[in-house]
Amino acid sequence: MSREKEGFRDNIALLNARFPGKDMLGIPEIMEFMGVSRDTVKRRIRFNGQTRRISKTDLARQITV
Repeated sequence: MSREKEGFRDNIALLNARFPGKDMLGIPEIMEFMGVSRDTVKRRIRFNGQTRRISKTDLARQITV
């Protein structure tokens, strides 16, 4: 079983604090959280299907270095 990356729990805590009532995030929320443009979000984040939304857990995994 693989270990979670260092910093994952910090990222998920930040996401939960910033967006407490949401499980899924869209491009505008990610732009706000990361402080990047729409094009950067589209290029760097792998979204779930055609909904263009992502769970906070998946986002935390992707942004953890």
